[in-house]
Amino acid sequence: MITVNIELEEETKSYDFPTSWDEVSVEQFTKIYSVSNEKYEGILGSVKILSAVSGISEEVLMMIDINDFKNLAKQLEFVHSDVSKNEVDYIEIGVDKFYLYDEFSKFTTGEIITIELLLEQGGGNVFPVMLDLLCVFLRKKKEDGSFEKYNTNFMERKEIFKNVPVSQIFHIFAFFLDINNLSNRNIEGYLVEPNQK
Repeated sequence: MITVNIELEEETKSYDFPTSWDEVSVEQFTKIYSVSNEKYEGILGSVKILSAVSGISEEVLMMIDINDFKNLAKQLEFVHSDVSKNEVDYIEIGVDKFYLYDEFSKFTTGEIITIELLLEQGGGNVFPVMLDLLCVFLRKKKEDGSFEKYNTNFMERKEIFKNVPVSQIFHIFAFFLDINNLSNRNIEGYLVEPNQK
């Protein structure tokens, strides 16, 4: 992560800017995917991707000198590569540990219906509904080591999964995509190369 200082008129603002997939949250990834799916082209596409990943408003990015903008866009070259998959045993958020519930053959009817409805909501694609799907796939374990049983209240966990690095959970979706014969789309091509006009 780098800190980017942007000077506008008489004010300087600092923004944290990721330089690898390990520094991109699930929430940022879903925003990047949403922007890339809209197929913006050229510098406008770059502005939208940069805004999604950094939190810098599009209005501020539009006011940056074009050469400074291109230098900033160079920091995002990692989006042209596959998301790194750091297969971890669990995700730790505060004092809680969430494990991947991968006993797919033991899913209940309710869990299958929830997954189907979420995929329908995402237009058959997991990326727009990643946060919701994490609420189904990530579970706490009981003291005896067994997984907690799914209930609809799990969907409230969506908020706490927003800031998880996408690289820590992407393997869940890569596996899920393989199971369902869905194509894993790379974001490559949606961010204009910095030297293009």
